Amino acid sequence: MAILYRTNCRDKAKIQSEFPPFAKPDEIEGMIIGNDLDSLLSATVLKTKFNWDIIGVYDYSNFWYSKDVRDFKRKILEGKFVAIDLDIYHPNIPSIGHHILEFDFNNILPFHCLSLNPNFIRGISLRNFKRKYPLGTVHFLIWLFDVDILDSDAEILVWLADSSFINGQIHRFKSNVKDWINNYLSSDFLVQSMKKIDTKEFENKLQKNVIPALQNIKICESSGQVQSRHNLIRGFQCQWYDPNDEREDIDKVMSFIRSKTGWGKPILPGSFNRIKGIRKNCNISYIKNKYGSLDKFLEEEMVFS
Repeated sequence: MAILYRTNCRDKAKIQSEFPPFAKPDEIEGMIIGNDLDSLLSATVLKTKFNWDIIGVYDYSNFWYSKDVRDFKRKILEGKFVAIDLDIYHPNIPSIGHHILEFDFNNILPFHCLSLNPNFIRGISLRNFKRKYPLGTVHFLIWLFDVDILDSDAEILVWLADSSFINGQIHRFKSNVKDWINNYLSSDFLVQSMKKIDTKEFENKLQKNVIPALQNIKICESSGQVQSRHNLIRGFQCQWYDPNDEREDIDKVMSFIRSKTGWGKPILPGSFNRIKGIRKNCNISYIKNKYGSLDKFLEEEMVFS
């Protein structure tokens, strides 16, 4: 069972004490992060809070880890690393993410026992998908650790993660964003800044103070599935695919984050080894018809995430 599963827990101290990496941060030797802006913002929050550095990157197809880490495979199975902005299905690997991870409440999902996910906490499954967590991992961490954001550009940058500001503008998502912020993540920063995101002024500042710097970094492209309501902004999620080749760009994004937020900048490995995985796509009907349940599918296919 996942951390605080279906408890609707809003007690920040309780959440931190129940998630082993937050309860005993000195036992964590590094972060494994996803490959986008939200992952980097989240990593900088945790660098500031716990002084953790990045030792690996996972993009759901490839697992990249530092060449300087000895006994990586042994250490990851001992829970020495925490996965950030990722949902890992393994009983020994703690992770914090925000995907929908269950079809319904009949799923057991035993290997999510170290997963911290706001959808799990609030009991959001595929059945009530419209209520899924609509923000980035960084927003959850800002709320959880009472992070102060004093700079308006930092505020804008945080809302750019996972195009969260667009979710707060679009009619079919806006009420869900309001629900999560007003009834769960009720921090002063999120409550007050949410009032600004559906304005032309917000988008003008984004285009003037944030996007120009990101445009100069190759991995930050202006492409995406959704666009903003006022200035038709899309993209700039800073995704990369090979941290050996794109390390300099990743580092530039983290430096930009630090310049706007004042948060710590995690150390990024100088070079990475790669474990190549197999990424598969299949629809829900296929899983139900062939395996009978999500649990059986995860077990038989040895799904990692």
